[in-house]
Amino acid sequence: MTEEWFSEKLESLKIKDNRLSTLSEIRTRLNVTPNLEVRIINRLLSSPEIYDCLEEERTGSDKAKCRENGGETQPLDLVSDILSICMANLTLRQNDFPLLLQRALVHKRARIRALALKTILKELQNQIILSDKNVTSAEDLLSDELLRHVLKALQDVETEVGNPALSILLMVLENHLHKPWIKESLIVALNQDGIVKCRIYELAVGLAKRSPITLEKVAFIVDHALAELDNDDILMQVNILEILVSLAEQNHGLLYLEKRQVYDVICNRVESEHNPLDRLLVPGIMKFFGKTARVQPQKVITGYPYMIRCLFECLHRGDISNLPTVFDTLANLAYTQQGVSLLESNYKTALKEIFEDYHSYLRSLSSDLKIRAFNSLEAIFTFEQAVCSEVSSILHTWFSYLGGHSDNMEFLSDYCRNPFPDIKISSLNFIRALCRFTWGVEALKNTAGLLEFLLDRKTEFDKEAKYAKYCVIELLADSNAFDVETNLQLRNYVNEGPYYVQNLLDIAVEGN
Repeated sequence: MTEEWFSEKLESLKIKDNRLSTLSEIRTRLNVTPNLEVRIINRLLSSPEIYDCLEEERTGSDKAKCRENGGETQPLDLVSDILSICMANLTLRQNDFPLLLQRALVHKRARIRALALKTILKELQNQIILSDKNVTSAEDLLSDELLRHVLKALQDVETEVGNPALSILLMVLENHLHKPWIKESLIVALNQDGIVKCRIYELAVGLAKRSPITLEKVAFIVDHALAELDNDDILMQVNILEILVSLAEQNHGLLYLEKRQVYDVICNRVESEHNPLDRLLVPGIMKFFGKTARVQPQKVITGYPYMIRCLFECLHRGDISNLPTVFDTLANLAYTQQGVSLLESNYKTALKEIFEDYHSYLRSLSSDLKIRAFNSLEAIFTFEQAVCSEVSSILHTWFSYLGGHSDNMEFLSDYCRNPFPDIKISSLNFIRALCRFTWGVEALKNTAGLLEFLLDRKTEFDKEAKYAKYCVIELLADSNAFDVETNLQLRNYVNEGPYYVQNLLDIAVEGN
């Protein structure tokens, strides 16, 4: 009976005046019918009648009905919902999967093409999860026929089509790169406009960063991207630098970029200042060099002094638009203990000014930039491994610059008591980073009223702030800096947990 009902409705769709009501009926029936039969799903997905509802321009009476029923796009909404419900029941492992998606993949409406691509992407992800295998096993699930459709979609100017295509190819293309037609298709795509080219570059870098072998296979695309760093399209260059960051983070990627003299080309371009617009590249370049410094601090910090001076100049100048990138870049330069040592030995005087600038910025910047500055400082003073005495001493010096050459955390007290939770939490997280050092604990101990504030549960109502305070107390409880009575208070606080609430009777007894 159900199959006959759907067949009748598909016939009804051939009459234009019936389309809106019939599409609505089909969608309603699909929503209330559990365990749809495969034959019904296949019939609806391969039916020209469904797709024909979107092929022709609507007449004046059709448009009037659309407006009465909720808007101009209702036929598209209805068809999209119907196709989406049906596609959700497909599996990559069925032989007719490509055939059932054929009409949607080549449809003139971007939304319909996107539906088919999202179905492929979701099914790939499901197969990986269900089989509990790695991405490589998923690569064999996509036929060459579907792969051709996805590669074509990668060149679509519509983001809703191109983005899922990119995600699919990042999952499956690696084992297909040896096929000549794949390379031919990608070469053709490199002649498209900027949006499409950036998508191709993102695909190539996403694959290339996995291994030297894969990088070699997509080198023709990476080289095409690198060649664009020497033209006049500033926006394209900013986008390319952003994409190349993840490749520079890998050792094999960094070696590749060095051989292509990418760092020298970029640095020379900024130094020459022939084109004033090149200054627009500086934030992107700083980010690129900063990310590289996380992996190879010596190469960046000692090899490109002009870029480091440019970074310090940007921070000292206080250009609000550049400060977020500057904060993040400085944190990347100091990401490793080697980076900290190299910065101190090569730029000692400049760093004194930089941390004094931080002190001023924490007072004057807007709330969101204050938080960004605190996050940067937390990163600078945080390390995954135990810190050697030399680096600890350097960080202690930097902290003294930050605190106005005092040996306490007085300048942080107000931020801990700030009524805005985000600022309070970011300052507490920075204090936690400092308290991993003996000198940091001593600085907190020397700050009048700060320990009492941290131990006072009645001053805090925000859940995240409570946890941030708890993390600081936990570090203090493990130190040997306090007397027995204070240490007992700290240990009790930790044992009670971050969200402990005193009952009213205890508070009344304490009051008496």
